[in-house]
Amino acid sequence: MVPTTIKNPIKSLYVHIPFCAHLCHYCDFTKMLYEADRADRYLERLFFELDQYRLSKLDTLYVGGGTPTSLSGPQLERLLTKLQPLIAKTAEFTVEANLENATEEKLNLLIRHGVNRLSLGVQTFNEGHLRAMNRFHRPEDADKTIALARLSGFSNISVDLIYDLPGQTDEELRHDLDMILSLDVPHISTYSLTVHPQTVFGISKIPEADDETSRRHYDIILDVLRKNGYERYEVSNFAKPGFEGRHNLNYWNNGHFVGVGLGASGYLPGFRYQNTMNLTKYLAGSAVADIDQIDAKAQETDFLMLGLRLKRGFAAQRYRELFAADFAVRYQNAILRLTKGGLLQTDGKRWYATDEGLMLLDHVVLTLLKECD
Repeated sequence: MVPTTIKNPIKSLYVHIPFCAHLCHYCDFTKMLYEADRADRYLERLFFELDQYRLSKLDTLYVGGGTPTSLSGPQLERLLTKLQPLIAKTAEFTVEANLENATEEKLNLLIRHGVNRLSLGVQTFNEGHLRAMNRFHRPEDADKTIALARLSGFSNISVDLIYDLPGQTDEELRHDLDMILSLDVPHISTYSLTVHPQTVFGISKIPEADDETSRRHYDIILDVLRKNGYERYEVSNFAKPGFEGRHNLNYWNNGHFVGVGLGASGYLPGFRYQNTMNLTKYLAGSAVADIDQIDAKAQETDFLMLGLRLKRGFAAQRYRELFAADFAVRYQNAILRLTKGGLLQTDGKRWYATDEGLMLLDHVVLTLLKECD
């Protein structure tokens, strides 16, 4: 059982809505087809779980899925009415949406209930790839939906791009980037396609891109977005100044958060927890399926793995506060190898990976961790 009375107030919340109008062939998230009655019962259970944490004055709130906008208008309004009182006036309140169900009615509903950041699953502008992925929108829907979102009042809009799609050429990727740039959104998340075993792509034995192709595609993305005013502030995320995603920054800074809903996870002082992915169990009241205690070594591993994903890395002083040690002294041999190899650097106050280090981040972290084995 997860303790719900926490000494230090938690300021970030993730809410999972597992319902989708259709299931994408690559998606490995906890999801299911939308049914109105099932969604009604799910919201009741979700609200009960949420109440146990007694949250208030949240700095960030993120509603993901699944597809939150697959809920009916009244169901979406019930959810937002429940969540809006939990946020502080300056909070970042994000909701994910798919292009085919981000209607004018629902976008206006989001704005009325305090949502100020919209995350849209664009993925690609290539119609053949969209069909192969079982996405139901058309390439031109991105421009139409973003225009609607801006008319509703959204200025903070993020779009997702998936690359390394089966058979994707460099020219197709460049076209996707050109189209995304034409949307003039302030935030872009880019993800290399991962083929998971239990998805349609996995069952069909769709191969992932080889390392050489994936690296070339990533370098194209980095070059194009940087030249057009986007800063890579995390391995997969690019933003114009002032539009970095605050909720995910809390994750990468190893901050605590509550997660509610089917398959959601949370990180509270001293432990992480994972909710069940079984809807029957969840509706019956068994939300938390697994709890892992976080000892000092695990906390340090998480700190390094997450912090070094960020362009700014982590502060040496913060490391000292958390682990009562000097990072430069504790890891001096590994640091020497990594800095000589052009993978790690410091400005005297912060440690961060170089461009090449970010591409070889697993190697960087493993090299550091072996120092203390």
